[in-house]
Amino acid sequence: MKFVVLIFAIIAVLATSSFAQQPAAPRRTEQRLVSPEVALGKVTFRFVAPKAQQVNVKISGRKDPVPMERDEHGVWSAMVEELAPEIYEYQFDVDGLGILDPSNAWVKSGLRPTWSMVEVPGHAAEFWVALDNPHGTVTIHTFWSKILEQTRSFRVYTPPGYDQQPDARFPVLYLLHGSGDTDDGWMVVGRANLIADNLLAMGKAKPMLIVMPNGTYGHAGGHENDFENELLGEIIPTVEKHYRVASGPTNRALAGLSMGGFQTLNVGLKHLDQFAWLGVFSAGVRDNAGETYGPFLNKANDQLSLFWIGVGEDDFLLPSEKALEELLNDHQVKFTAHISKGGHVWTNWRHYLHDFLPLLFQAPAK
Repeated sequence: MKFVVLIFAIIAVLATSSFAQQPAAPRRTEQRLVSPEVALGKVTFRFVAPKAQQVNVKISGRKDPVPMERDEHGVWSAMVEELAPEIYEYQFDVDGLGILDPSNAWVKSGLRPTWSMVEVPGHAAEFWVALDNPHGTVTIHTFWSKILEQTRSFRVYTPPGYDQQPDARFPVLYLLHGSGDTDDGWMVVGRANLIADNLLAMGKAKPMLIVMPNGTYGHAGGHENDFENELLGEIIPTVEKHYRVASGPTNRALAGLSMGGFQTLNVGLKHLDQFAWLGVFSAGVRDNAGETYGPFLNKANDQLSLFWIGVGEDDFLLPSEKALEELLNDHQVKFTAHISKGGHVWTNWRHYLHDFLPLLFQAPAK
């Protein structure tokens, strides 16, 4: 028995000695890279690229890219200060190649997702944020387009209390996105539903539906009128079949940004019997506009309740917008034009919608 005990003791000593000779497992000191890191008025961007020669961060609304500096671990970083409360799009320029922020899951939606997004909060809640007030509902409609012979979709915002008012009928704004976006653009990036919620909660706008179609089509020959045909022939009839909407042009508005602004002009001016409220954001007219729209503009004052135009002073489409103003003045059409700071960015378009919504459906068409 003593011999057996001695053997076990020797084995225990050897085992302890063997483990003692093993190197300790290294501690995991690695932490997830935080980018962007947001504080009031400033954002820190970070990106790992040990072999890169130069990295900048491009931010929507800023003319010049912001240089980033590399540390000994190959992490590039830059702190950008004095940023006004806003939702910004940004991307990293890595040796001339635009790259999404791999540490940020919030990506600007669209046909070509090449921009990440970050929100800089303010001391007070901004008009596009979700507040503690009643919220509307957004529904995605998927349908088979007989015109295009393919599946299409559009989104519908119904205001708070819509389901609790079975006898009420509501006016409709058909709100159009820009080139490169889809029918989720005004929701995900534009925050149209939250802007409407907050205006309604403050009593600054009339309850309305907001319909957000997909205005992107193939642009080969024969597709120029696809949006007009689909909107008038399929989307509006579908909306009026499934929702309690008020009929007639005085209860329909059409507005859009950039490409959607051009679509608004093309459809709205040609069909003033369908829309009494028009909003054109960052868009205008091109050559031969007088020939195209002149016959319709001659009777616009009798049919339009509002023609609202918004564009940034640095927008590359400012000359096009100025041409639109000149055309309207030539035909003595009443309109409201708002020239803001900034360029061709969502920052402006959110503000334009915020200014435009309270004006809608407040008076009958002339």
